[in-house]
Amino acid sequence: MDQTRLNLVCRLKKALYGLKQALRAWSDNIGQYLVTSGFQTSNANFSIYVKKKDHGIVVIVIYVDDLIITRDSDADIFDLKKFLKQKFEMKDLGELHYFLSIEVIQSMKGIWLLQRQYALNKLSEYGMTGCKPISIPLEQNVKLNVDEGDFVEDTTMYRCIVGSLNYMTITRPNLSYEVGVANQFMQRPWKPHLDAMRCESWIIIPQIVKL
Repeated sequence: MDQTRLNLVCRLKKALYGLKQALRAWSDNIGQYLVTSGFQTSNANFSIYVKKKDHGIVVIVIYVDDLIITRDSDADIFDLKKFLKQKFEMKDLGELHYFLSIEVIQSMKGIWLLQRQYALNKLSEYGMTGCKPISIPLEQNVKLNVDEGDFVEDTTMYRCIVGSLNYMTITRPNLSYEVGVANQFMQRPWKPHLDAMRCESWIIIPQIVKL
């Protein structure tokens, strides 16, 4: 091999899919394109772009390479998708039904968010499909101490369960207090803490949140 080539590197003209820089490059690309097209970045979340029009607004939510578009009129949706297809290769998946493990049910009465399947998957993952549902998220009068009972050797399951429950609070805000209690023992959980989270068992799984 020519020794002079050992000191050479390849300079990419564009990001390659799969590289860690690709996500940042894509985000900058589509973000700049939307801003130059009249959209403004939301102060609450940089992944949300809003464009105000005379008769309403158009909102785009970006998660990696997935886009959610909502609006005041169907015509705005059609025009925006046509506009984006001129710049990017896109696939129209139609009306939103499922996103990030959240089921979306839309009707004339409103929009409902549901995480039933997510909860069932997590129960199966943690070997809890046979658990019995309870009426309250955490046993009444239960007191969890910092160093009581046996120490949990493998803390991964405890942290995964708490993380899953935390994500469930999107549609199950009634779990927020219990998740807050569980978070206090994330660094060094003991068996009573793990048992308490298992007993929680994501009760009343079919519950949904209406928007």
